[in-house]
Amino acid sequence: MHSILTNTSIGIIFFWCFLSNAISENINSDWNILNAGEVIIEEIENNQGTPGIRAVFIVEASREDIWTTLIDYVNFKKIFYDIDEMKVISTDSNGARVEFWVDAVLKKLHFVLQRNYVKPGYHLTWNQVSGDLRDIQGSWQIRETQGSEKKLLIYESYVDLGSVVVTWLIRLGAKQKAKKMAYNLRNWIESKSIPDARE
Repeated sequence: MHSILTNTSIGIIFFWCFLSNAISENINSDWNILNAGEVIIEEIENNQGTPGIRAVFIVEASREDIWTTLIDYVNFKKIFYDIDEMKVISTDSNGARVEFWVDAVLKKLHFVLQRNYVKPGYHLTWNQVSGDLRDIQGSWQIRETQGSEKKLLIYESYVDLGSVVVTWLIRLGAKQKAKKMAYNLRNWIESKSIPDARE
């Protein structure tokens, strides 16, 4: 019995190590670019084939300060400038349900997201509960770097509007918006101020 448990435990540990390595290898972490303050933007797809955008960048702040900002719904509109209006429907230690009206690349959109605090301080995800989109999912990850005062932020967003043409155009504009969002977020976390986001 002990041998079976030991072998099972080793198998589980190996699986999670393999999974962690696979995730890390899929992230473009060119440290020369990241340490220079640049934001790396990539086009990606999730397991369902939904197209998405990944933004990877470094923030000089504590994990606590970063996490607090990511769930700071009072200042959300200041940081994430595409949001026209929003309303927190419910919130607790496990997550929040939030209604959004946003300025997308081609049109105004309305949807409700469930934001899940998968591992507070490290990882949160979201998915559409209702709204104009066929599908919307995303996540934030906060990872360690070699510098104790620096954290690696990984943003992923997957959007399916139900139209190949529209989804492609949205994806094209989303790359530019994601990069600007990342710079604004970093400025807010590090200095609690951002430039005029709508310029």
